[in-house]
Amino acid sequence: MPLLFCSVLFTLTYYSRADLIADTCKKTEYPNLCISTLRSNPDSKTADVEGLVRIILKVTFARVNATLDRVNDLLKKTKDRGLKQSLVICASLYGDAVNYEIPRAIQSVGKDNFTARTETTAIVDDADTCEDQFGESPITAENNIIIQLAIIALGIINRLG
Repeated sequence: MPLLFCSVLFTLTYYSRADLIADTCKKTEYPNLCISTLRSNPDSKTADVEGLVRIILKVTFARVNATLDRVNDLLKKTKDRGLKQSLVICASLYGDAVNYEIPRAIQSVGKDNFTARTETTAIVDDADTCEDQFGESPITAENNIIIQLAIIALGIINRLG
């Protein structure tokens, strides 16, 4: 009997967590991306809503960091002055996001949601501003996913209060 009780309890806990992810994500602008991002992270199985937004922000951090690496790579390879100028602006914006904005947003979730919201909005602005530097951007896909992840985080933070 105790084994059956533990099995039922585990199943209920698992489905309530799955429901938390689905319930949280369906209220965001990009529910499918939200769900797939959270379900692919093992920490989401035990996270509350604040934990879920921190996971989204950590994934955003990884994406911004990878994009910054790509920008720096392109900077080394390009000879085009206009492209180089645009990439330098993006490197600066994404450097700020990695070094300041995302860490502050993660730290602020649940403690100071105004700051979390402000820093997450800055991430969206950084990616938008970066993308606007180009006629034809070599990092449109990266910028778009960063914007979408940050908008997901922002939507969840807004509901935290």
